[in-house]
Amino acid sequence: MRLATYLGRDLENLCARESHTLREVMGIMNRAGLRLVPILRDSSDDFVGVIADGDLRRYLAAEGDLTAPVKVAMNHSPVLLDDEISTGQVRSFMLRRGIEHAPRVRDGKLEAFHVLWPTSSPQELTAVIMTGGLGTRLAPLTEKTPKPLLPIAGKPILSHIIEHLRDQGITRFILSVNYLADMIVDHYGDGSDLNVTIDYTHETMRMGTGGALGLIDVDTLSDPFICLNGDILNDIDVNALQSQHRENTWDATMVVRDHHYVVPYGVVEVDPSKNFVGAKEKPTMSFKINAGIYMLSKSVLSVVPRNIFYDLPMLFHDLQERGMRVGTYTHSGRWIDIGTMSELTRARNIYEGKEA
Repeated sequence: MRLATYLGRDLENLCARESHTLREVMGIMNRAGLRLVPILRDSSDDFVGVIADGDLRRYLAAEGDLTAPVKVAMNHSPVLLDDEISTGQVRSFMLRRGIEHAPRVRDGKLEAFHVLWPTSSPQELTAVIMTGGLGTRLAPLTEKTPKPLLPIAGKPILSHIIEHLRDQGITRFILSVNYLADMIVDHYGDGSDLNVTIDYTHETMRMGTGGALGLIDVDTLSDPFICLNGDILNDIDVNALQSQHRENTWDATMVVRDHHYVVPYGVVEVDPSKNFVGAKEKPTMSFKINAGIYMLSKSVLSVVPRNIFYDLPMLFHDLQERGMRVGTYTHSGRWIDIGTMSELTRARNIYEGKEA
């Protein structure tokens, strides 16, 4: 079990008010993947209790009404963390008590909300693949065919990606579709032809690589889950990526690559007073670049805004601002970003054995 702690602004997305209806509380639970929600007073931020999925079920079983306010079914005396339990003791305390959610209250205010999220074995990972891009740089090839379906060595780009992940034990996929979505859905269906299970989430507007995550039912995801762009051919070692993600207890891991660029000119270094300091002839510059592959814990979904354009690099920035743990994993193997005609040609040559 992995411990996540929510503070400050993040609590706003995870809490309900006394006057919220049970239907609204169910929406919070479904959106955030929680089985318990803290309740705050309407007129202030005072903590008044919690409501768990079990409380909801018992109330509804007694012919309760989903339009009723949450206070009719809430628990006024939940297990709380007090000052005697340090931050380092929270996880062991929760495991010992057999609880997955624990509010920390100070002076009547909700100070923090701790959640133990279950983790998955590599074979249980869900893969989310973003396939909704327009592929404008590959026009006219993409005018009538979505980029993930462009053929390489006799099969679509997306099939290469799915098969590589499947061969490492991943059998559950969610495809986020938008542009020419019907063609992708018609081609893959439920995934049975590839011996996997495929579900779909449909974007109704351009939402970016991160915004589409807000459309996914968190209950359908493993924890963590892998997320990647649908135009990145790669041979990523998923087990190694997940192991590093878990060992460092990161909330989000970005796969990066070493990229080297030879400056085609002599580079001159000048100090603030415009004095000559030195010169290097055609130096090689080295960078870490985003590889478009991510390992994400379900806890990060509470940070993803709804119904706006939002790219995954923006998510990493927002997570860092909130004090959540983000890291990187360096991939040095095969990686081809099918974003231009030249890269598409290179990929075809490699997969057809014409180029190493």
